[in-house]
Amino acid sequence: MKKQSITTGFQQVDNSQQDFLIQFLEDMAATPVVKESLELQMNLLDIKPGDHLLDVGCGIGIQAKEMAKRVTSTGKVIGTDISTTMIEVAKTKNYNTGLPLEFLNAEASHQPFPDHSFNGIRTERVLLYIPDSPKVLKEFKRLLKPGGKVVIFEFFWDGALIPHPDKELTRKIIHYVADSFPNGDIGKNLYYQLRNSGFNKVEIEPYSYYGNSEAILNIVKKLMKGYYNWASQMKHLPNPKSITGGKCWMKK
Repeated sequence: MKKQSITTGFQQVDNSQQDFLIQFLEDMAATPVVKESLELQMNLLDIKPGDHLLDVGCGIGIQAKEMAKRVTSTGKVIGTDISTTMIEVAKTKNYNTGLPLEFLNAEASHQPFPDHSFNGIRTERVLLYIPDSPKVLKEFKRLLKPGGKVVIFEFFWDGALIPHPDKELTRKIIHYVADSFPNGDIGKNLYYQLRNSGFNKVEIEPYSYYGNSEAILNIVKKLMKGYYNWASQMKHLPNPKSITGGKCWMKK
């Protein structure tokens, strides 16, 4: 059976190879640079005991669990995800933790909560899969309490830096990856979308996934394989020499 790609898999989790996607989330969450990113996000949320927080696109609940540790027993964290599979896994993984955690199925743009329900809202690597991200941001605005904060972590794929001797092919791969997501430009459009959605104080905190950890290298390899398959089908690799070059790119 052909392995599910990252870009298409998370667009239709319940109809994909779920074990592959779940393992990907676990591997990424365990990567030091990703842990560092989550710590930064939680600090930006300024989580306090008693806070009510929403984690949209929570996946298997790893990050929501860390957030719940900070709100203590007087607060609550709710994780929502469009995938039934992810929510069931999140519930199983957090059964009997004693943490103030709840997991629900919901679309990012249609959350089942009253206005002004949350002190903070977090979402990470989610909006790039949603074509109508402004609709999601307006929903966040509706749900946020006065003085609350929204923290959004998204990629700017066109700005990806991959050191490699084959510059031309590397540029093609980066452009392929950016265009393979429904909302691959979200990284550069998010600021203005937030302002247009009614958020008056918008701050940008640059952050990069960096290093040569096995998890990050595996992501690059998987993306390259996706490009190679696409390019072969579209005849963008027209001759054996180009195909060989594509295969060699992954080994360097």
